Amino acid sequence: MADATNPTGARRGAAVMQALLGAPMLPILIVAALVMGLAMPGFLGPANLKNMAWLFGPLLISALGITFVFLIGGIDLSIGSTLSLATVLAALVMRESGSIALGAAVGIGTGMLVGVINGVAVALLRFPAFVHTFGMLLTLRAVAMLITGGSSVGRLPIETLRIGRGSLLGVPNLLLIGLAALLFAHLLLNRTRLGREIYLLGSNERAAVFNALRVTRVKFAAYFLCGTFSGLAGVAVVLRLGSGGPVLGDNVLLMAIAAVVLGGTSIAGGEGSAFKTVTGAAVIVLLDKGLNQLGLSFYDQAIVLGIVIVLGSAFSNWLYHRLFVGRKS
Repeated sequence: MADATNPTGARRGAAVMQALLGAPMLPILIVAALVMGLAMPGFLGPANLKNMAWLFGPLLISALGITFVFLIGGIDLSIGSTLSLATVLAALVMRESGSIALGAAVGIGTGMLVGVINGVAVALLRFPAFVHTFGMLLTLRAVAMLITGGSSVGRLPIETLRIGRGSLLGVPNLLLIGLAALLFAHLLLNRTRLGREIYLLGSNERAAVFNALRVTRVKFAAYFLCGTFSGLAGVAVVLRLGSGGPVLGDNVLLMAIAAVVLGGTSIAGGEGSAFKTVTGAAVIVLLDKGLNQLGLSFYDQAIVLGIVIVLGSAFSNWLYHRLFVGRKS
């Protein structure tokens, strides 16, 4: 009897681990939410959840953008500066023209232009991604500073905040924008030829070359998408704050990378998903908001976040090796 039931139990255990591998941070997210809710009774209240949704939307968009680059085994250090410049230009256009739509188009267009520059440099000219995007980080930050003189860009149309802090059927607009970006990223990665090629390129670039994969085009597309998503995230930040600024993206790079890595996407390429990035971003926002409300200092928050990232990455690696490496051996 024991022999008959053991295979079933093993299959159930494998199924549970397979589900966890799809979203390894989900249990941690649930536990963290419960702990924060017990420690601070109003933490999971409607007002606080809305505030977290305002933070979550832009971070999710930025993290989804860099997910494309990570999946091909690349890196883009310029996403924070791209976001900052996008907020500056979008806010300036909104203020001078009075058109939110035109400003949003300029912000997204800024990200697209940066994506084209990065794509051409890394994919076509074969510049080292780390060196080039670090140079872009410095350049874009300097341009944003020069345009604004280091000051924020305010006095935008009142409708800006109404849109950014408004909701549709009870769901915050910024969260809806983030979810729309998530849907787009998921469909692109799982329902298109480009998505399949992104995974193949990240898994083994040499094999991709031998299989006549469009390596240059795929690399270009990944960096273009990353820049575009950074521009969209910049527009979301302008809508949330009602202003733009040259330093608004300073923390975005580290937080977006943390969200992607914490979610379980491999920086080596070929492994990860848009939905994994969602759970990672949610954990980052939950911890950021919760630790702030608990009164922890900046350094204490950094320590806690670092520990969570290390433990989360270790848990993802353990699941992967338990399911695949252990099975092969």
